[in-house]
Amino acid sequence: MCGEIDENILINQELLERFSVMARMMGQTPEPRDDAAPPAGPRGLDRAEGRAAYMEELFQQGLTRAIRDASTAAEDEAVDAIASQAIAFARLAGFLAGQLPPDADLFRAVIEAVTAGHAETAALERRYRDERDEAHGHSHDDHDHDHDHEHHGHRHDH
Repeated sequence: MCGEIDENILINQELLERFSVMARMMGQTPEPRDDAAPPAGPRGLDRAEGRAAYMEELFQQGLTRAIRDASTAAEDEAVDAIASQAIAFARLAGFLAGQLPPDADLFRAVIEAVTAGHAETAALERRYRDERDEAHGHSHDDHDHDHDHEHHGHRHDH
């Protein structure tokens, strides 16, 4: 039982480290500043650029909260914190989408955004592994390796 607890803590630490690295890859600073001025509110939402900037700001704020909460969770609860965040944010997205008339078809855009976010994580995971392997002096040019959790050849243990 003690070994199982130690293994769960290790898994949580590895997941949190990966999450932190990916957040930095997305432009998130390691330590969010509490003294930063709050945003002035959405502006320019009548233009695609304004909407995109506003959505990016909301995304970064949510990511800041998510990484802070996962980082401060008990060491064996990081996975639970991240899973809870995903479900809560998905619920919030559905609730917000439900505020608009059905002909706005926002629900489809929300589902597409969830799918795109999931794919973005997979792309970041590949980049993260490649950068980590390069830092450890591994080259993937001369041998088989793991892609998208499908094993081709050998396994890297670091």
